[in-house]
Amino acid sequence: MNVNRGAFMSRNYLLKKTNRDDRFEAHYHIYQTMEQQNTLDTVDPKYQRTLIYGIQCMTTGEMYVGSTHHTLDTRIARHIRDRKCRAIHILDRGNYKAYEIQRWPCNTLREKLTLEGGWQRAYKACFPEHLVNERMEGQFYKENPEVIHAYQKQYYKEHREEKNARSMQHYEEHREEKREYQKQYDDKHRERKKVYYKQRNKRPWTCEWCNRTMTTGARCTHKKRCTLKPVVHEAQKGC
Repeated sequence: MNVNRGAFMSRNYLLKKTNRDDRFEAHYHIYQTMEQQNTLDTVDPKYQRTLIYGIQCMTTGEMYVGSTHHTLDTRIARHIRDRKCRAIHILDRGNYKAYEIQRWPCNTLREKLTLEGGWQRAYKACFPEHLVNERMEGQFYKENPEVIHAYQKQYYKEHREEKNARSMQHYEEHREEKREYQKQYDDKHRERKKVYYKQRNKRPWTCEWCNRTMTTGARCTHKKRCTLKPVVHEAQKGC
C-alpha cells in the first residue's frame, strides 16, 4: 500500500483533536479511499515482483513467512522500522536467518496473498508450534479475532513505555510542523466545521434521568441542572 506516511501521521494527529463524530467520519473516508485504491483484484505491475520470504529465529525456532514486491533487505528494514507485525519479536532477538522461499509473478493482491497463504500453511504443517503468522486473504483475522486481540494486548503491555517514548520524541521533533498544519487546516475548513457543529447541535437528545427531549446543544447545561439527576455521595465517589 503506497501511502504517504508523513501525511498519514499528520491526519492521525488531526483526528485526535476533533470530536468523536468527526473522527469516525474522517477515519471512514480515509480507509474507504485506501480500499478503493488497493482492492484485492486490481491488476498492478508491482505484483510481478512478488517474493515469498521466511524469517527464522535460531534461538526459539519460530518462523515467519511473508511476501513482498521489494528486495528482501528492504522488507526486513521496514519490519524493523514499522514494528507492526509478529516478525518484530524474532528480529528483536537478533539471532535470526532471513531467506528467499519463492519468486513468482502475480497480477493482483489476491494472487499474492493466496501464494503467501499457501506457503504459510505448508510451513505450519512442518512447524505447527513455531509459525507465528498465518494469512489467506485476511481469513485468519476474521475467523480468530480473539487471538489477534490477545496478541495486540500483550504486545502493547510489553512495549508500552517504548511506544510512549517514541511518540513523545516524534511529537517534540514535529511540534511546530503540526501546529502549522493544524492552523492551516482550521483556516481552510472553518466554514465547513461551523456548518457541521450547527447541524449537530440541532439533533434531538433525550435525557436518561427525566426523559425530556431537547437539542444536543443544550445537553451539557441540562445535565448540570437536571432535578432528577442521581446524587452521588462523597463516600461513593471512590467506589
